[in-house]
Amino acid sequence: MTEQQIIFAGVGTFITLIIIFCIVKLIRKATAEKKTAEQTTKIEVENFEEVTIETDDNIEEEPITSPQADNITIIKTKVKDVYHISQNKNDKSDHSKEWRVRKQGSEKTIKYFSIQKEAIQFAEESASKNNGKVVIHKLSGDIRKNKYS
Repeated sequence: MTEQQIIFAGVGTFITLIIIFCIVKLIRKATAEKKTAEQTTKIEVENFEEVTIETDDNIEEEPITSPQADNITIIKTKVKDVYHISQNKNDKSDHSKEWRVRKQGSEKTIKYFSIQKEAIQFAEESASKNNGKVVIHKLSGDIRKNKYS
């Protein structure tokens, strides 16, 4: 063999090794991604007969039985009532600057109060009767505190 043939053989071997290395790297990456995907979708549940999931929607659905495990039932329950306490900023209203209690999603005020503490007490009572929660707003309108009853 000539010196030139030896160099071409060496370069060809080197290029072949680089191609093999890249293929092995791609295969390992694809295998790792597949394992990660399997781990994130795999759910193992042992010794549970019923699971209750509460959603933030105001949706009530029938129990759903899992096809993979007959002893697991997922129930979406109706969301608790959420009572918001905020100050009325409408200067044209008879209740301007008073504290009001509203249900979440409603524009209708349930009751007005001159003192925030009274509004909080009323909302907490209503929330405890209806298995709900209370959200208290600052004067600026930002949320001051979430109270779960």
